[in-house]
Amino acid sequence: MTAEPNARGPLAGITSIRVKLGLLVVASTVAVLVVAAIGRRAGVPTLVSGPVTIAAALGATRWLARGMVTPLQDMTRAASRMAGGQWSERIDVTSADEVGTLARSFNAMAEDLATQDEQRRALIATVSHELRTPLAAQRAVLENLADGVVAPDERTLGTALAQAERLSDLVNDLLDLSRIDGGAGRLALARVDVAQLLTACVAEAELRPRDVRHVVTVTPESLSVTADRARLTQVIVNLLDNADRHSPAGGVVRVDARVDGSDWVLDVRDDGPGIPPEQRHRIFQRFGSTDPTSGGSGLGLAIARWVVEMHGGRIDALDAEAGAHLALRLPRTPVFPSSKPSPSPAASADTPAPRAAAAPAVVAQAATGRHTPSSSPTQESTMSSVVAPAVPSVPPAAPRPDFWGRFWPERHCGPQVAILAAAAGVGIIGAVLLPLMNGVGLAVSLVMALGGSLAFVVGRAWRSPWALAVWALCLVAVSVFTLRAEPGLAVLGLVLATPLFMSAFTKARTIVGLLISGLAWVLAAIRGLPLLGRTLGRLSARRNLWAVLRAGALTVLGVIVFGALFASADAIVGSWAKALVPDWQWSELTLRAFLWTFITGLTLTACYVALNPPAADPDPDLALTPRPAKHRFEWLVPAGAVLVLFVVFLAAQASALFGGKEHVLRTTGLTYAEYARQGFGQLVVVTLLTTVVLALIRWFASEQTAADRSIKRGVVLTMTALSLLVVGSALHRLWLYQDAYGFTTARITAALAEGWLALVVILVGAAAAGWSWAWAARVALFSASALAVALPLVNLDARVVELNAARYEATGKVDVDYLSQLAPDGSAAIVANFPREMAACALTGTSTSTDDSWTSWNMGRERMARAQAQVGTPTGVCPTAYR
Repeated sequence: MTAEPNARGPLAGITSIRVKLGLLVVASTVAVLVVAAIGRRAGVPTLVSGPVTIAAALGATRWLARGMVTPLQDMTRAASRMAGGQWSERIDVTSADEVGTLARSFNAMAEDLATQDEQRRALIATVSHELRTPLAAQRAVLENLADGVVAPDERTLGTALAQAERLSDLVNDLLDLSRIDGGAGRLALARVDVAQLLTACVAEAELRPRDVRHVVTVTPESLSVTADRARLTQVIVNLLDNADRHSPAGGVVRVDARVDGSDWVLDVRDDGPGIPPEQRHRIFQRFGSTDPTSGGSGLGLAIARWVVEMHGGRIDALDAEAGAHLALRLPRTPVFPSSKPSPSPAASADTPAPRAAAAPAVVAQAATGRHTPSSSPTQESTMSSVVAPAVPSVPPAAPRPDFWGRFWPERHCGPQVAILAAAAGVGIIGAVLLPLMNGVGLAVSLVMALGGSLAFVVGRAWRSPWALAVWALCLVAVSVFTLRAEPGLAVLGLVLATPLFMSAFTKARTIVGLLISGLAWVLAAIRGLPLLGRTLGRLSARRNLWAVLRAGALTVLGVIVFGALFASADAIVGSWAKALVPDWQWSELTLRAFLWTFITGLTLTACYVALNPPAADPDPDLALTPRPAKHRFEWLVPAGAVLVLFVVFLAAQASALFGGKEHVLRTTGLTYAEYARQGFGQLVVVTLLTTVVLALIRWFASEQTAADRSIKRGVVLTMTALSLLVVGSALHRLWLYQDAYGFTTARITAALAEGWLALVVILVGAAAAGWSWAWAARVALFSASALAVALPLVNLDARVVELNAARYEATGKVDVDYLSQLAPDGSAAIVANFPREMAACALTGTSTSTDDSWTSWNMGRERMARAQAQVGTPTGVCPTAYR
């Protein structure tokens, strides 16, 4: 497992996780206080400074927490892989606290498990390899006896007995090998005469029919050592067997024993082809023979190394002028340390590390195999290579996803350098242009369009007609900031369009899905932090990045220092510097920094949702399903009562409509205008509650039979029709009230909102009647946002002015004070529809921007300035009441 760049966090050296958590809390608090204080002193708006302050706290926390939970995540993944048999998994320890200690313990456990698994496999391979040859030979003898090919004489039966004895010896040795692998091997130490030992071993080797001569030299001749005679005989016989097998006909094998300080050395040389230097590390491994055609099993030298290391010595393959040279170095009197000895240089990767001795006679390193000195060349040549049987692998359990992974999986996890650079570019444009404005204007539309378009491109949303419709709506909404001086309704439209804009990426269709889509933009500030960290890590790993940044910083510092000195020393240079360098104060620089962070963050979060959209719509398997009532009357009686109330209310409205003003005055004591003013808010609430009732009918009404379906559909359609008549009554009342008291933008907006509620009633009624709910939420929200955007786009202020002008012509009454409160967008209509003096009074007191910067250009304010220039100032006292 490879550590990520900069995986060690700044708190890696702290040994307590509690202290780390405390430092995280302190650091995030300090970041909030410092950034908030800087923003407050620079006069940064709270709408901008608030998110930037939170982002600073999150950034500081994430930077300090880097590497704290990485070992835990790695251990979860490694444990899952180890469950499938992958014992090579290790954890990169990136901290010194309790988590780091746990990671180190995990690595030690994994090492032990891998060693035990390797020992188990090696033992199976050794057993299979060693038992095959004697069993095959014994089977051949018995088959010959059974078939009558050979007679059961003393020689044949002796051969069978020898094979049985060899099998018995092998079983005993394999039991020893098992104990050695478990760290329980023992030596039977005694005084051994080296000359006698070598003479006996040479005599046994010469029993084999090989044309090889042995020369033995012992210096001094009386050399005696402390060793396990049987084990040492096993080693020497194995060495002689290998030397004899590789020597040419008539060759000489030289065996020299000598004293070297407190050790004694045994050299075995032959006249064979020798051992290539690159193969010397393999000959002491299990089945590590360099020549598979030589007839050897590849276990003899591995056993020899094991026995030598049990005695506290070592065995090596040395350079030789001709042939092979194997050297043993053993202590004359073995002394076993209580600590764990270091492994021999010849130890192979598949051999377990030596274990500490529990007693002086306990082995230091596990065995890797055995070799039977008495085995004949024929038997050796018939042995084939045995591979450890494959252990069935268990599929690793899927790692349990983290909190975010369960609800918001990442499809694109790789660093997104291009997206980060593009978002930072949008932030730079906003930081440069927005502070130059005096009121909303072209710069606001430009920055918002660029940021939204980037997210649209990242999400490749142009492939969906719905996404194209939403994007067109958003572009129209941001254009209002340039076209109209008071884009309040456009802001409302953008707020309503936020879930729609995010649904272009999440594909949400339900009400819950749309709400989650809108919330995802905010939560992406947290969910996207890991991806932002990986992207910044990729940037920091660029070869020349830090060199470029250092060079740039030094260049800027040099220009500022020397430029300031030269500008102050020479007036001409000072004038050039004043013309070239913006006159930015510290507060303005701070504001621009906050704006850059705010705009870049908004753009990045939108791009993250576009790149990795969450699953917004609830799982269909978990969605709530209708629960029909057991009896029809349970829902039909309450619905019928509501329908009766609708009929009673509409009958009263009909009597007022056809009875006229006299009937209203005689019945209620109210004038018709007062009657019209009454109850509009209550009727809006009735419309909202009607949608709830229709949804409940959809939920509880049974559809088991055709009669049930017909009754349900009839009640739904009737209630929908009656509710639309109630909406019509409310709109009629509002129109009468405006006709009596005048038209305002608020009253017209309320009328349009009631009309939108009528559309919602139709959508809910259609869904309750049996049609799909899929598009109901989308259409309702899209129409609300479109209505909020369309009102300023059609210049609602100008339309209100025209309605009041028509009323003025009919009644001679107009509220000049209200006209003066209208936005600048209605100024042209005031000049066009009212006398000059009255228009001058209506336009008096409305200030317009004198900033001629293109970033602040706004068509509404431009028209206001032209209208004021056209009518001038009023010549008399301006009326404020009705005329």
